[in-house]
Amino acid sequence: MLRIRVENQPKTTMLYVEGKLAGKNVDELRRVWTSIRNDSPGKETVVDLCSVRVVDSNGKNLLCQIHGWGTRLAGNGLCISALIEEITGAQPNTDPI
Repeated sequence: MLRIRVENQPKTTMLYVEGKLAGKNVDELRRVWTSIRNDSPGKETVVDLCSVRVVDSNGKNLLCQIHGWGTRLAGNGLCISALIEEITGAQPNTDPI
């Protein structure tokens, strides 16, 4: 199961992702992220991964792609922090704002 909550702020759009970023769920995050980027191309987009429990290789590839397009990845926890560090090459930012 995957849940995505979108919170529009004045300068930032937050995507709070919960559950498993695996299998068909990866396409759902891609669809939501693409829609947000098309609707508000000038706003910063942050994907908060704090509540993600599983990320498969397709999920990781999507996170790499959206990070490459300028989306900030945020999250904490042993696995998520290591994943964000691997994708971004930097220490993860655990503060979503």
